Order: sequence, then structure tokens, then C-alpha cells
Amino acid sequence: MSKKQGRQNEILSILKNAPGMSIRSLAAEVNASEMTVRRDLSELHAKDYVSIIQGVAILNKNKDGSAIIKEYSLTVERRAMRDAKRRIGVLACTLLEPNDSILVDTGTTTEQLFEHLPDDMPLTIMCYNMNILLACKDREKTNLIFAGGFYHRNTQMFESPEGADLISRICVNKFFCSAAGISQKGAVTCIEQHELPAKQSGLKAATTRILLADSTKFGKIRPCMFASLNDFDVIITDSDIAPEWLNLFSESGIKWMLA
Repeated sequence: MSKKQGRQNEILSILKNAPGMSIRSLAAEVNASEMTVRRDLSELHAKDYVSIIQGVAILNKNKDGSAIIKEYSLTVERRAMRDAKRRIGVLACTLLEPNDSILVDTGTTTEQLFEHLPDDMPLTIMCYNMNILLACKDREKTNLIFAGGFYHRNTQMFESPEGADLISRICVNKFFCSAAGISQKGAVTCIEQHELPAKQSGLKAATTRILLADSTKFGKIRPCMFASLNDFDVIITDSDIAPEWLNLFSESGIKWMLA
């Protein structure tokens, strides 16, 4: 085994036990220069072993080539931060007005919109997730648009190029978007690659982009970056979020609301 192969294997081993690590930190761990580690990561990225998001490396697959088993499950996620998500949903409802045309993203925080939304409010709702579809299918005063495709059980999301194209062609005035992680540099990330086309189409199509994320999502980075904080007009989170994040929102000119 060459020195480079040994170093790259060591990088993969380190990343297996870390949610993400900066190039500088990796260089210190393997006792190499940042330039050397950057080249190693570039080669590993070309082979899809790692993703690199704003200078942070995240493992995609093990050094033997086997896929990383993703632990995310929408059903399991629903049990986390229940009260915070409920409060975020209540607050998000206050942004809705009769006859709004909205797009609702995948996730367990976004579904809280429908737990607290008046049944008699007329809306046009577009979605691409099973849980969101079930939450709003019986609303008599709702025009429902569903972007279908291949069903992903862990996220309960339907995904297809046609669905993403439909999202881009429908005029929505509000996009309620979810995230699995928001980094200190403002990278807004999700777990699965299949989420990207729908999320990115929604961000482009909507007049107002609203991020719903509980406080545990901040300071984390996940494998797939789909936006930056500056892409959002409003962020709704819970009151446990650290003050430095509120300062960052203010400095970035982003409106924020605490539930």
C-alpha cells in the first residue's frame, strides 16, 4: 500500500466516526499539509467516497466501497423534539393567509402546519411527501397538487424529474422548507440526495421561502447541501436556539421567529 493510499484510508476511518470534519482538522489528524489533504479529498470525492461542503468533508461510503447505512427514518424522527416542532408549526400557521398557494417540503416539522391550520381556510397546497399528502387530503377547501414519482420509504418522499419540473412551473407564494442540518457557515443541508431537486425547484419557484427547523438542527452538517441561509426570507425555530445564531440571522438580514 502506498503512503497516499494509507493516508486516504486513515481519512475515511476518521470520517466514519465524525459527522463531518474540516480540511484543517483532518490535516492535523493525519499529520499532513492542508494542500495534501485537499488533494486526497478531491480524489476521494471523484470516487464518491466523500462529499465536501464548504470545506467540511462528510463520508459517503466505507473504504471497502460499501454504502453508509443511513439511520434517518421519518417515523423515528417524528418522536424527536415533539413540543418544539408543534410550537414551530403553530407559529408557521400565522404566516398563512386565505387563498395562499403554498409548497410544503418533506419532514416532520412541516407536517405540523396541518395540525393547527383552520379547516375552513381556502388554500392551494402542493406537496411530494406521503405524510404531507395524508395530512391535507381531506381538507375540503384545499386545492391539492401532488408531485409524484419513485417512493423513498425512509423519507416518505416521492421523487422524479417530472415532479421537480412540475414544482418549478407552479406559482407558489410561500415555500415551507425543512432541513436536517445548518452549518456555522450557513450551509443548509439534508440527508438524502433524492431530496435535492424538489427542494431546489421550490426555492426557485416560491416568492417567500420559509425555513422550519428546530434548534437541534443548527450547528450540524448533513451529506447534501441544497441552499444557504441567505436563500431564505424567514426562519422559524424554537427558543432553545443559541443567541449566536440569532446574531447571524440579523447580520444576514434574515427575519427570524421563535416558537
